[in-house]
Amino acid sequence: MTQSNVKISQRSAMLIERLRRDGITNEQLLEAIQQRHAAPLAGSATAAGIDLDEWLHYATEHGESLAEAVQDGYRMTFTTVPGAGNWLRFALGLEEGQHYTVHEEGRMDGLQLDEAQFQRIADAIAMNWVLVRQSDGSASLMLKALQ
Repeated sequence: MTQSNVKISQRSAMLIERLRRDGITNEQLLEAIQQRHAAPLAGSATAAGIDLDEWLHYATEHGESLAEAVQDGYRMTFTTVPGAGNWLRFALGLEEGQHYTVHEEGRMDGLQLDEAQFQRIADAIAMNWVLVRQSDGSASLMLKALQ
């Protein structure tokens, strides 16, 4: 994915990443977005527990450019502390305790990221967070207030 200026909600980012994790392709996502109907997403484990038609309606109603987000990437408008951890899990398969540590709420340390992962987080995480490379080569993701 490339850098994009499109902004979407944390909820939309999370659903896109959960659907991708469940094996839904970008083509299926784009078809559902274009049709404004979740039928192309049928069979996804995520789809079984979420009203995806309601999500597509919400995104349209709030002016979220989901097609651009799927194709070119996105930045979340705001990311909560639990949302950051969930996004890391859904988008990159990173789990607390296994891939990073949390010693205080709003700070994730010890992230071992390749350059593509680092850039993906930097591009997608909301502006209320900062991602920094540490001197030992690991990365930390922190709420800006905790810097």
